[in-house]
Amino acid sequence: MSQLFYRMIYQEKSKRWLTMLDQLEENQTMTGKDLAMNLGCTPRTIQSDIKQIKEYFEASILLIGGEDGYHLSFQHPMTYTKKKQALVDKEPLFFYADQLLVGTRRTNQEWAETFNLSPASFGRIKRQFVQLLEEQYRLMIVGNDNQLQGSEPAIRQFMYDLYFTLPLCPNVLEQRIESWDSFYQLNKSGGWALDPIRLNQWHQVAQWRIDQGKYLQLKKGQEKAQERIGAALDETVILSLPPQEKAALFLSSLNEEQFLNPLRQKEFIRQFSSKYGHNYLIRDFEELVVPFFETLIALMSQFFPLSVSQTTKAAADRQTEEKQFFDQLMKNYYGSKARFERSLVLTFQLTGSLALQEWIKKSVRHYLQKKGYYLIEGIQTTPINRQVIITNGKIPQESTNVVWLSIIPEEKEINQALKGIDL
Repeated sequence: MSQLFYRMIYQEKSKRWLTMLDQLEENQTMTGKDLAMNLGCTPRTIQSDIKQIKEYFEASILLIGGEDGYHLSFQHPMTYTKKKQALVDKEPLFFYADQLLVGTRRTNQEWAETFNLSPASFGRIKRQFVQLLEEQYRLMIVGNDNQLQGSEPAIRQFMYDLYFTLPLCPNVLEQRIESWDSFYQLNKSGGWALDPIRLNQWHQVAQWRIDQGKYLQLKKGQEKAQERIGAALDETVILSLPPQEKAALFLSSLNEEQFLNPLRQKEFIRQFSSKYGHNYLIRDFEELVVPFFETLIALMSQFFPLSVSQTTKAAADRQTEEKQFFDQLMKNYYGSKARFERSLVLTFQLTGSLALQEWIKKSVRHYLQKKGYYLIEGIQTTPINRQVIITNGKIPQESTNVVWLSIIPEEKEINQALKGIDL
């Protein structure tokens, strides 16, 4: 959620510095012209910023070159990160947002005094934040005492994005997260795989709102669906929550990777769909994708709706949003599916010097990545992906998934042996 992060940075220089560093971290080397174009400023501004960045970060980074190419490398990553965080900690909107969610009541004048700003300066900062909330979350700040107002799902979505998705977490938000209780122990015998980190995060958000007396709306006619979803959550973790809260938590925490298996899609439809019923028949597994996502979106719309206005235009907007959400889910699914189908779990069983082993690994990775394979290493459990063992020695088992190499192979031999991988 880098868009939220950068929109909450009010100081233009800090925003420019953080954006520039983010791009240099990603690309390592960039020209002054490209940086200026991406940041919407002049090359002279880039030159000035680069000089000041070097002075500010000191020996934590090595930033060399000129307009024809700036190159960034880390010298002391921990110091570098702390100095970046110090820039973010000076930004007032993160503290302001946190206090709005706490329920702190202060007038504009009092907030201006809190930040040691003039009323006009605070007014500009607040307008920027109000615009962000309206555009992305349909939330408002109302009253003379600055209270956050909007639908409960939208407030929780904003909370989740604020506390758990920023690329760099300000100190004030870290302190808030540390004040919440956490749990990570899940019952792995549950019927559905939940992401333990996301489950913990959404539970922290929900529990904080519940402690404030704010619950998701309980709608009539959803009792059976709530019961089924609540039972599915109870198989994995037992939580003392109202049924509508359990349903939202379960849906928000599902591990998407399990649904690359069409049998899991079919079981999800059978267990939770009210449209397709319990005897859903299908001839082609590919035909499951649309009903599966329709079921998931329908459930999310019931238990965690983010569109609440009742006007005709809003209804049309809601349909457009659901279509966009559906299209994005489909895109993510097929992207994950393609990557899954082109993935290889690599296991190296090599002999010889460390230098020789590293050279073989590098040659194997280079060849397979050029061929478009997504490589996975270091898996301890039996993978469901295709596993390939690379060896230049002797291994006890006979297997069709072993690539045999000479003790000291030539690169040509490695490439030829890898051609035999049949996916």
